[in-house]
Amino acid sequence: MSATTQVCVVGADDGLFERLTTAFAEEPIDVQRVATVEAASGACLVGVAGADGTELAAALGSQSVPSVLYIDSEADAAELYDAGVTDVVRRDGAGAVAGLRHAVMQCLEPAPMTTDGGQQAQPADFPLKELHEIATDRELSRDAKIDALLTAGLEQLDTSSAFLSRITDDQQEIVTSVGDHPELTPGKQTPLSETYCQYTIAAGETLSVGDVTESDTIPDERYEQWDLQCYLGATVTVDDEQYGTICFVDDTAQQSAFTDGDRHFAEVVTDWIGYLLEQQAYEEELDQQRAFTESLMDSLPDPLFATDNGGRLIRWNERFEELAGTDIEGRRPAEFMVEEDRAAVTEAIENALDGVGSSVEATMAVHEGQQYPYEFSNAPLRDDSGAVTGAATVGRDMTERQAAQEQLAGILDTTRSLMQARDREHVAEIAVNAAKDLLGFDLSVFRLYDSDAGTLIPAAMTDEAADVLGERPVYDVGEGNPGEVFASGEPRTINSLGEGEGPPALGAGASVMYYPVGVHGTISVSTTEANAFDERDEQMLALLATSAAAACMRAKREQDVREAQEHTERVLDRVNGLVQNTVEVLVQAQTREELEDGVVEQLAAAEPYAFAWIGQPDVAAETLSPSAWSGSAAVPVRGRSFPLVGGNEPVSRAYNEQEPQILTDFDSAGAGPWAEIAGDSGVNSLIAIPLVYKDANYGVLTVLAEEQDALDERERIVLESLGRVIANAINAIERGRILDATEIIELEFSISDQELLFSRLSGATDCVLESAGTDYSSDGSIRLYLTARGVAADELIAIAEEDVAVQSVTCIVDHEEECLLELTVEDSLLAMLTEYGAVPREVTAEHGTARFIVELPYEAEARDLFELVENQYPSTELLGYHERERPVETRQEFRAALSDRFTDRQETALRTAYLGGFFDWPREVDGNELAEAMDISRPTYHQHLRSAQKKVFEELFD
Repeated sequence: MSATTQVCVVGADDGLFERLTTAFAEEPIDVQRVATVEAASGACLVGVAGADGTELAAALGSQSVPSVLYIDSEADAAELYDAGVTDVVRRDGAGAVAGLRHAVMQCLEPAPMTTDGGQQAQPADFPLKELHEIATDRELSRDAKIDALLTAGLEQLDTSSAFLSRITDDQQEIVTSVGDHPELTPGKQTPLSETYCQYTIAAGETLSVGDVTESDTIPDERYEQWDLQCYLGATVTVDDEQYGTICFVDDTAQQSAFTDGDRHFAEVVTDWIGYLLEQQAYEEELDQQRAFTESLMDSLPDPLFATDNGGRLIRWNERFEELAGTDIEGRRPAEFMVEEDRAAVTEAIENALDGVGSSVEATMAVHEGQQYPYEFSNAPLRDDSGAVTGAATVGRDMTERQAAQEQLAGILDTTRSLMQARDREHVAEIAVNAAKDLLGFDLSVFRLYDSDAGTLIPAAMTDEAADVLGERPVYDVGEGNPGEVFASGEPRTINSLGEGEGPPALGAGASVMYYPVGVHGTISVSTTEANAFDERDEQMLALLATSAAAACMRAKREQDVREAQEHTERVLDRVNGLVQNTVEVLVQAQTREELEDGVVEQLAAAEPYAFAWIGQPDVAAETLSPSAWSGSAAVPVRGRSFPLVGGNEPVSRAYNEQEPQILTDFDSAGAGPWAEIAGDSGVNSLIAIPLVYKDANYGVLTVLAEEQDALDERERIVLESLGRVIANAINAIERGRILDATEIIELEFSISDQELLFSRLSGATDCVLESAGTDYSSDGSIRLYLTARGVAADELIAIAEEDVAVQSVTCIVDHEEECLLELTVEDSLLAMLTEYGAVPREVTAEHGTARFIVELPYEAEARDLFELVENQYPSTELLGYHERERPVETRQEFRAALSDRFTDRQETALRTAYLGGFFDWPREVDGNELAEAMDISRPTYHQHLRSAQKKVFEELFD
């Protein structure tokens, strides 16, 4: 089918229609739902009926296209075939939709059936109905159905034998056979290279040879080995994977060659057998899931039950049955509660049926007359579409709530750990330690079953068990307590060992519990005390063993995924701790030295790092030297220096290129002196991270590790992010130093560069500009306050609005000779200077040349700052460099300076306004009252108040 083919479905509900659409998703088939058979127009019709599909079958049979009837299992297929439908598929559970898909595909792609004379055979000659009746016969077992299908094929194809084979690892095994060939017996195994079936597998399609002796397909040595003169074989697939072959053979040649119809018939038989094998696989998987679910439910020490969407009980575990008795099904959970709690329980379950989970405390009235207080947690049960189909409820014994909470948390944590185990050995390690933590007994041993040797091998034990019990023996299945428990599948508790029983180190009177771990092994817990285990201990060990069995079953299948998850979790835990500790250092550090020492200590203490150091640049000497270092490895970085210019090693490259550099081969050409520096320290890899904040380069952070592959891409991302945070923190410290500095450096320089906004604006307007300060907006943009003299405000605004660097312009004040503008820009040299730790004291621009006077802390690298500006604006010219002392102004001195500037009236006006609540909102007093208190007019009072405020602001902002 190359073009899209339409299939019409009559009578399907939403769920079935969706499953059918999914089943044909990869085929060129358009599935349409129609109301009646008469409205259908597809290449194949599918009718969905209940117990009686006679009328629908007749309607389908009256159509001119193939049809398939999908009906309940109890229907009589013979009657339906007589009505004219092409095929009948029963709704019998697992794999039913797959069977329906198979039937539709057969209808859409019928193979030509020809006789030996080449004419088309009549439908009666091609027993599809017989094959269907065999495959859907509810009286036959699955194995009997397969044998019957092989027999039908044998008779139809006129061969003496037929068989189903399983092919795994280039080995063919006969699963079942019919006929009289002595070599084709179930269980017989033969290398695939010695069989006829190898040629079917190689051909990739059905292979037929009427006379092997006359064919080049099968060589003589194979014929001489098997003495089979005719052969027809087809490949069986199960769940889209090769399973084996279906073969029809005879020790005599066919009188006439196999026809296309013969081959197609063999393929139909093969498809039916493949369908039965898929059903078997589905049912086995369902049985395993059902058994696991029931085992898990019954292993719980507390009652667990489920209700349908009407609130009536449909499933429960053994504990609930112990408490409630045997008359349970169909009743409501509230019936088993004391009278006063029934309404609350009913409401909680109704909430769950409405999709809202909840918890309720209630007392359960046990059938023996006792009462047990429980906390019942209720949650909705949903189907694949998300619709609520019922409610699930689990009870928790309130009498031992705290212990139960701790144990439940422990078993949940353990189950999560078990389900993440990379292999069965890892499961064993987790289980013995969990047994110790959950049960409180130190001696635990986990044995894994070795299927090749048929023995139980100790795979893990607690440290205490190793110390007390020593090396544990290997048991055959059925030997000793572990072997007997594994063979029987039944747990065993010995409350008091007899003389000579058990490990000698335990002695007589010791207690031991053995529990089977499915088909994977056993776990045992022991103590030197007699009668040490109670029912809860047994239940917890049972639950642990059940979870361990499930984990063992899943571990191999999901090994790769789990290893990746565990690695990710380890990295995240380590990174979270490292980031948290490093950020704490950055927040608490008062000086750059404290910051650097704390950072390298945190990094060196974190796995997988062995050493860390920070290097600061000396621009004058053009070197970078270590300023802080720490680590367990003896890496001699003290006193070393690295060139800032032209260095061909990772530290120098990281500083110059401002990109992380990773070195994993200290003997490579780009390693520089690192082979010598590393020496015998044990480190084999390093990463150098530049400490860059915007335009400021504060040095390089270098981290070394012992493992050569420890510093991978994940580590680079983490350390690069930390480098940015560290540089930001250094910048904050550098910026803060100027506020407390008593010795400062004053730099004066000019810039005549049209790349600078001040130069462009002053040159374009021939005015004098002066910076009145900067501020930051919430979106990160910068607000510049500029005063301008010698230009009209409108003219300057118009020019500024046309400038590409200016986002917006606002005129704040426009006097006759001077105006004040607010310019919003994305970036500014003033902001860069501030971020570097400098304080702009005076910034003016005239005739296209800007003049800056900035202050830096005395110990700051003024040359670094100047070169930073010069690199951005090449026309920068140094006008002055001064080192001077700056007295620190105390609070008292600041207040005295203000007081000296106030007149008596101004100070009184300001003080009465502040103390009187004039600046509060809402105001507690107005200007009239304050003026009246000073015995002056209201305008005079406001004149004094504004004069005082202006003097305060001048002290703050000038």
